[in-house]
Amino acid sequence: MACDYKPLEVEIESAQGLPYVNHFKKMKSYAEVYIWDIKNNLRSNKEPSSVYTVDGSNPTWNFKVRFHVDLAIAKQNHYALVVKLKSRRKTHGRPDKYIGEVRVLITELLEGSDTAAEDKIRVKKNVQTNQTSPEKFQGELAFSYNFGKPIADHLTEVNIAKKKSLKDVAWKVGSFLTAIVL
Repeated sequence: MACDYKPLEVEIESAQGLPYVNHFKKMKSYAEVYIWDIKNNLRSNKEPSSVYTVDGSNPTWNFKVRFHVDLAIAKQNHYALVVKLKSRRKTHGRPDKYIGEVRVLITELLEGSDTAAEDKIRVKKNVQTNQTSPEKFQGELAFSYNFGKPIADHLTEVNIAKKKSLKDVAWKVGSFLTAIVL
């Protein structure tokens, strides 16, 4: 059974009006971008942006990341794009401080991309600042996204092609070395 995948390119542009979570030091904010499923399982790598040190409450990243989305599962409202905003800490052993996050269903992004041709779609979303209370928002995250053309069994084809080409290369190198020795 062939699955269709669509490449999703997201650019995390900037945020405005974020809460200042560092009380004694300058806030060094960054974004962590990934895809999460409805059962709270991670479905991609967590991709961190660079740390922005100039204006902690109004950072600008222009950070691009690319994912491959399984359309069959995404259309059932099972995937969400998550952008988690954090402040970097230099203290050893202490985790980075949580600022807030934005979650957008992939189906919402797919619906928005149907109206646009090949252009990037720019979006602004409110930042949820409290993990336990979903109705608390402060600040706004600006990002753009674009879906590429569907690819059938993209991940499987790439993996098989890589394995095959590595075997071919190893065989050719082995044959070459054998010819030199003889």
